[in-house]
Amino acid sequence: MHSEASKARGTGPAIRTLSRVVLWVAIGIVLAGLDHLIPRPMPWMKLGLANGAAILALYTLGFRAALAVNLLRVAGVALLLGSWTNPSILLSFGGAVMAVLVMGAAKQMAGKRIGPVGISALGAWVHMATQFVLAAALLAHHGGILVLAGPSLFAAIASGLVIGILAGHLLDRLPKRLVLIAEGK
Repeated sequence: MHSEASKARGTGPAIRTLSRVVLWVAIGIVLAGLDHLIPRPMPWMKLGLANGAAILALYTLGFRAALAVNLLRVAGVALLLGSWTNPSILLSFGGAVMAVLVMGAAKQMAGKRIGPVGISALGAWVHMATQFVLAAALLAHHGGILVLAGPSLFAAIASGLVIGILAGHLLDRLPKRLVLIAEGK
């Protein structure tokens, strides 16, 4: 139970959760900025550092918060980079939504049998696969672009593993009270 004083100060559970969502969004935007500084083997391939914020939100706040973090992060980056009107925004939103949907479902179904590393690799693969399907359907209007999918999907798994390892290390170092929120304890 929270006291009337904490409610009056705006420090109830909803405010704390919102504050943490905003924090993960801000971290995701900063990580996306760092991602733009890292050289890319192909123009559409990034390490995906910003997806780490969604993974951390999934493990500390739960599914709905992770979805909000990913959507708000994509919107924030698009506004900052001026790509809001670029057709690639559809690919970014599509990949972000599908990645969190699949990561949340996998975490829910597998429980402790799959950790942040596996969840991250799965999310990265789904994110990239979704972007290729959307690009073929919306931008290229044919499946020829899917020829590039194989190497890109392999790279997505590799980067997802790296991001998952980093997220796992961070989760181990976060105060336990933050991690237990997502587990309902």
